[in-house]
Amino acid sequence: MMKLPISHGSRVTVRCRVTENTGAVLDDGAKPLLFVCGKQQVIPALEDALLGQKPGFQTHMALAPEQAYGLHRPELVFEAVRENLPPGLEIEPGMELSPGGSRGKFNLKVVALTERGAMLDGNHRFAGKHLVFDLEILNVEPAMEASHV
Repeated sequence: MMKLPISHGSRVTVRCRVTENTGAVLDDGAKPLLFVCGKQQVIPALEDALLGQKPGFQTHMALAPEQAYGLHRPELVFEAVRENLPPGLEIEPGMELSPGGSRGKFNLKVVALTERGAMLDGNHRFAGKHLVFDLEILNVEPAMEASHV
């Protein structure tokens, strides 16, 4: 079978191991990552490195925070009063909340409990980190035809 190169619209399966530049493992890559190229489902630097490549391609990339998930933004850390937190939920430090339910576009991490509610952090969990990505393309499926969408 012919190996197709990745193009915009391709369904791509990759093994993606993510470590900090300190060597700490953030994601061991055990669960393959599936995304559609060009749909902004992964960071642009990863898409750019994989575009045009075929299954079997491997790469090692070190990215600064600005190239990956951005700098840690202090303005995204804030206190939410109890009335604005999900009712009936036992809020604990370390848990993640999804505004808008499971369809939420981002998560808020509970940093600490306060007298009035909780301190929440809206930064991506990898924000501010220098990351190393070890990628291997496992599979590439052709772009879906517009008539099948």
